[in-house]
Amino acid sequence: MRKILTLGLKLFAIAAVAGLALGLTNMVTASAIATQQEEAADAARRAVLPTATKFTAVATPDGMKDAFAGYDAQGNLTGKTGTIVAKGYGGEVEITVGVDLSGAVTGVSVGGSNFAETAGLGARAKEAWFGEQFIGKTSPISLTKDGGSIDAITSATITSRAVTKAVNEAVIVLSGLTPPTEG
Repeated sequence: MRKILTLGLKLFAIAAVAGLALGLTNMVTASAIATQQEEAADAARRAVLPTATKFTAVATPDGMKDAFAGYDAQGNLTGKTGTIVAKGYGGEVEITVGVDLSGAVTGVSVGGSNFAETAGLGARAKEAWFGEQFIGKTSPISLTKDGGSIDAITSATITSRAVTKAVNEAVIVLSGLTPPTEG
């Protein structure tokens, strides 16, 4: 009985030290992680709306994770960006979409911190060629196998459809936003 109690106390001490170390590590790195996530989100906005030099957050519409108005150096509205989360084959897929003032797609960025699509298949949605297919298109947008003009990723139809549906939804929502005209 004494041996079991000693082993139990040792296990408790090891678990307590490990828990404290993990908690301390999380406390120390939390702000750096948040900063990196914000920088990645800003880079995605700049990539999907290259005409904008400044972004201002606008009221987030239903179904969107965030929404921003993009302004050029003179303060003129050039378009809007928004991030929407879709359910892909492997889980959540964050899609950042940029639209110009006429409602045409200016860029699509696929990824997110929880991106878990299958490597070599659904993960190819992050490749530039896939997102570039959407540029210049307005809603409705669909895959070629569904009668549209977007080529699906081979063997990753679920991810391709999820991204295409999310881009469509984002275009509709962003086109209906009326942000302030000056940044």
